[in-house]
Amino acid sequence: MTSGFAATGTAPVDGAPGSAAPGGMARIRTVFGIFVNPGAALSGALADGSPVFALAVSGTAFGLFFLQTGLDQARTGQAAIPPLGLGAPLGVVALAAIGAAYGTAGLALVALAAWCLVRLLAGMLKLGPTPGPGATVRAFALGYAPALVYGLVGIVLSLALGWNTAIAFGITGVLWAIGPAIATLRTMLGGRIWPAVLLATLVGGAMLAGWSVLGT
Repeated sequence: MTSGFAATGTAPVDGAPGSAAPGGMARIRTVFGIFVNPGAALSGALADGSPVFALAVSGTAFGLFFLQTGLDQARTGQAAIPPLGLGAPLGVVALAAIGAAYGTAGLALVALAAWCLVRLLAGMLKLGPTPGPGATVRAFALGYAPALVYGLVGIVLSLALGWNTAIAFGITGVLWAIGPAIATLRTMLGGRIWPAVLLATLVGGAMLAGWSVLGT
């Protein structure tokens, strides 16, 4: 039985049968596959995917994003790293930890808010079954796989070359994640593109607003 978002044209419902949880190499392929074809990558991984793995992806992505932000601030001579006001290096480490928590708990809350809006739109548009909250959180969390890769590249360049990378690699990675969110929401909304674009943009904007408040 084929399951998934893009493969069937319908959104999977939590608890639907599917393949076993992917192994390590399959998960790595999924992370990089989202760069090339987010719809296909998400359809193969999310119907019965691991929420722990998905949230680990988004949590690590935002942890690296906030870490880059702290390194940039310390490099420019900022004495106190927000939001705790600690100096480097302790403030940089604390900021990275806050980012990891934000990328898990914060992202889950934003995804649940998006799920509520999808349910509302599905009722208005008389759509069929929509995925449950767990599948929605997995979809949005795993969609930050590109941000994770950007974060890794940014950290390497920051440490090796002394570059400020939070904007060039951190923000770019978060913006890139809007694409997978559109692919997910479009399938959840029966192929309707404009509501998907609007909701995905709101999600991306909300996550960047949280970074602006907590990390700068």
